[in-house]
Amino acid sequence: MNLRTQHQKPSARRIAAFAALPIVAALALTGCASDDSDDDTGSAGSGSVGSSATDSSGSASSSSGTGAASAGSNKALLAAVATARGEVGSGTVISVEQEQGASAYEVLVVTKDGTEHEVHTNDDGTAVAGTPQTEAADADDKAEHERFVAAADLSVKQALDAFQDLHAGTVTELGLDDHVGTVVWEGDVLDSSGTKHSVRIDAGSGDVVTDRVDTDD
Repeated sequence: MNLRTQHQKPSARRIAAFAALPIVAALALTGCASDDSDDDTGSAGSGSVGSSATDSSGSASSSSGTGAASAGSNKALLAAVATARGEVGSGTVISVEQEQGASAYEVLVVTKDGTEHEVHTNDDGTAVAGTPQTEAADADDKAEHERFVAAADLSVKQALDAFQDLHAGTVTELGLDDHVGTVVWEGDVLDSSGTKHSVRIDAGSGDVVTDRVDTDD
């Protein structure tokens, strides 16, 4: 009995040792995979926290998608501004808006002599559609354009950012105008719920002049 017990103990230890080998190997592989993942995440410049937070709930994924769509639309609007200005060669953009069911943009650019140029772009704002038109503006129109340009310390991009601070969503139109003697950036923001907000901000200071829900059909 004693001899059999003594033989059994080494055998049990050998069995336990062999059984532990796959576990040790698996732990080692897991450690390597984690290190590689961390390295890749760091080099990519974005952690996995964002993706895991997004995937943790359906609502997070949904809001992320809506935000991406709005950001994409606003990026296209700014691209249309750059494309139109490049087509004219110089000047100040005084108006930009979606048209044809958001499949194109119309951009108005005013050059130093007060002349207004109308440029149309494609849906992502990267290419000119059709031939730019020059408006035969009279002296009053040119004077108004020059007043708008002189008063607009805020650029289109700065105005868009100010609108986004008020209401996150897609800016569908944005332009300089006169409101009770004050030059303003005015336009519309369509939020994720489909509500349209009509906003005016002072084109010089950025102060909010009006901010209301647009109930017009």
